[in-house]
Amino acid sequence: MSEEPKQSPSDIKVTDRRSFTSGGERRDPDQPRLEAARVRPPNPSPVGEADGTPPPACDFLSFAHHLGRVALQQMVGMRDPATGEVVSSLDGAKETIEILRMLKLKTQGNLTPDEAKFLQQVLSELQLEFARRARSAKP
Repeated sequence: MSEEPKQSPSDIKVTDRRSFTSGGERRDPDQPRLEAARVRPPNPSPVGEADGTPPPACDFLSFAHHLGRVALQQMVGMRDPATGEVVSSLDGAKETIEILRMLKLKTQGNLTPDEAKFLQQVLSELQLEFARRARSAKP
């Protein structure tokens, strides 16, 4: 079996056969217009390069806030679509709180004062809510 050589993207010819131009004017169908080749933008540079680009939208505060919301949602629970009852997971919330405590320990001394204060505040509020819900869940 013989294989045909594959064409590279630069060997491909694009012919516009639409009857109207992008401005809405009628185009002569016997004379197709060649479209300019689309140039791919360069790949985005990895985070941390010294080119002055801003960091991604997810920073430490966003991450800590997300984990806090996850823990709270686990404590409050979600409605199970199959049964219709609200299912909560105190064990899952406890694990998420432990992850936040681990982050606090591992990042000690490396956080800005605002980040450290926020993390402490989130942990305190979650631990109080967990204790309240754990007490009310016991018979």
